[in-house]
Amino acid sequence: MNVTLRQLQAFVSVADLGRFNLAAAHLGLTQSAVSIMIKDLETELKQRLFDRHTRMVSPTLAGREFLPQARKILADLEIAVGNIHELNTLGRGRVTVASAIVLAATLVPPVIARFVSRYPDIVVQIRDMPEEEIRPALTRNEVDLGIGTLSGDDAEIDATLLGRDRLTLVCRADHRLACQTEARWSDLKGETLIGLAKENPLRDMVDHALLKAGAELRTKYEVRFSTTAISMIAEGLGVSILPENSQQLTASVNVKSILLTQPTISRDISLLQNRQFMLSPAAARMKEFFIQARQMAMADRGPLAHAQR
Repeated sequence: MNVTLRQLQAFVSVADLGRFNLAAAHLGLTQSAVSIMIKDLETELKQRLFDRHTRMVSPTLAGREFLPQARKILADLEIAVGNIHELNTLGRGRVTVASAIVLAATLVPPVIARFVSRYPDIVVQIRDMPEEEIRPALTRNEVDLGIGTLSGDDAEIDATLLGRDRLTLVCRADHRLACQTEARWSDLKGETLIGLAKENPLRDMVDHALLKAGAELRTKYEVRFSTTAISMIAEGLGVSILPENSQQLTASVNVKSILLTQPTISRDISLLQNRQFMLSPAAARMKEFFIQARQMAMADRGPLAHAQR
């Protein structure tokens, strides 16, 4: 059915005002243009909508039945346009961010706090998950943004660097290396390692560095979460190699983080998004907030001070 918005507007205006010339003035059109639109609408509906009198017009029975529906269509359209306008102006919306566990507990909350303070009507959902689950969540379009580490180039995922996080040795406070501020990878020879799951992007980095340094570590335990590894370290079950920002999770347990050198190895912390989907206005603004946080950290030498362009 070829019924246009302008025809509906003309019909409602004529019905409300009772005269074609008044409807034309209300719509900013000529009287002949309004008459043509009404005639075309009647042709399309195969019904006469108005009885024409000398000076006034009045809706026919078909016109009276059609009028409430026409009003509803116009009202629904106005609401829909208003809703889109609110989305564009960030008056409402929803953003879902997937984040690696440690980053969800350290890097993400301050950014979210700033965002919801500025846009209180936008719903923000955080999904803290293992690193290896972030990419699948993005490719399935289950989340808008991801915060984590991407293994190599990816044709489907776009990565914006937020910072670089150095790898550290995490051990008990009474460990033989705990009194040092730095340790070499080769110093770890013979230690019992609490390793991250093989699917975790950090696992390959750690295994490669240990192999290159000739450090023979026995991976006795394998865990998915850094928080689990830290608790196990506190119980004397071994040592682990974790990102530097894991230090923020160790304050309540008897462990220490020591920078690993020769070589110093960093992993990229990136803001990830699916290349195939355009971000909503709210998600695009959230992305800007994360990038602003990186810039502020570089200026203040904060948690993301290792970031490089």
